Parts: sequence; structure tokens; C-alpha cells
Amino acid sequence: MSRRRKFHLYLTIVTLSTGFLVATSFETNKLTRKERMNDQLFQQETQLNDRILAEKEQNRHLENQLLDLQRQVGKVEEAMAERKSEAADTLSQLDAARMLAGVVAVEGPGIVITMQDSQNAANSTDIANYIVHEQDVRLVVNELRAAGAEAISINGQRVVSNSEIRCIGPTIIVNGIKSAAPFVVTAIGNPDTLDSALNLPGGVLHSLQDFVQISIAKKERVELPAFVGDAKTKHS
Repeated sequence: MSRRRKFHLYLTIVTLSTGFLVATSFETNKLTRKERMNDQLFQQETQLNDRILAEKEQNRHLENQLLDLQRQVGKVEEAMAERKSEAADTLSQLDAARMLAGVVAVEGPGIVITMQDSQNAANSTDIANYIVHEQDVRLVVNELRAAGAEAISINGQRVVSNSEIRCIGPTIIVNGIKSAAPFVVTAIGNPDTLDSALNLPGGVLHSLQDFVQISIAKKERVELPAFVGDAKTKHS
């Protein structure tokens, strides 16, 4: 073999070896880059999963805090509702006490009783039997109270537990205020109940009808003024 042919043979071998080494190196680098990229993706995925787990744990913690706060708010709302209910009951009792004490003006359904001297008074030798006396008015007031009247007034004077009802001649004094017939007794309560109580057989109207004139009107709404006077003073 000539020297020239040997040179070409060696050159060919060297070229093929170099090409093989370059190709092998390229493939090796390619695999290395791919493995590196896969490793980065794995690390990123792992980090993302860790973040998701951390977020889930944080959300669970926040949900527990929210539930705890909701329970606390519920307890506060229950306590406030209870106090509000107690306050409403107290206010209702106070309003009822004020009405019974007569210290506030009130209105509501009720009846109006008008009591006048009998027309027979002018022709009678005993006029006193045919005029309205304080005991007649008091009899009506007591019957109304027994029937459940919530508030009562006589000629615009509010009647309370210690109200004075006195008779001087043809006039009646209520809470120190003098007035003459007709005497208008106004009461707040169930109109039917109050009317029935006054009209019972042998009751108030039956005992007075032969001596004085009495008329009763049921009303959907009547107004009574507040008591004016010294509530501490007891009159008989």
C-alpha cells in the first residue's frame, strides 16, 4: 500500500472517529440537558405542591378562625337578643305601671258612661234621691275596675288608687277639682266586657236606673289624661 493511500485511510479513520465522538458528545449533552430540565421541572412541581399544601393548611386555619368567630358572634347576638327581650319586658312592665299609676295620658278602646240627675228630681219632695252622688259614681268606678278597666277618668280627671271622690251638694270633687252633672266616666278596656259587667242582672245599672239617668256608649278609641295631683296623698 502506498504511503498516499495509507494517509487517506488514516484521515478517513480520524474523521470517522472525530464524527463519532462529536455525535456521541452531542447526544450526551442532549441527554444531560434533558435530565437537567426534567430535574428543574420536578423541583418546580415539588415546590408548587408544597405551596399548595401550605395554602390549604392556611385556609384550614382561617376557616377554623372564622368558625370560632362566628360562634363568638352567635353568643354575643344571643346575649343581646336576651337583653333586648328583657329590656322590652321591663319597658312593657314600666308602661303598664305608668298607666295604672295614671302618670301618662293613654288611649284605646273602651266605654263612656254618662250619669245625670233624674228628671223626677224637680217633682220630688226628696230631691237627694234623684241626683247623682259620689257613691253612685264610685259604684260605677269600682265595677269598671273589677271588670278589668285599664284606666278610668271622671269628667276629665284621671282616677288612680288614691284619687279623692267627694260630694258637696250637687257637685262632685275628683282630685280636688269640682264639677257638676252630668258626670262622664270614661274607661279604657274591652268595651263588650265592661258593658256586660255594668249591665249584669242586679248589677250597677239595675240598682241606679230608678234614681238617676245612665247611658253607656262603647267606643273604638277614647283618650284619658294623665293624673294631676299629689300621688302620695291618700284620700278617703
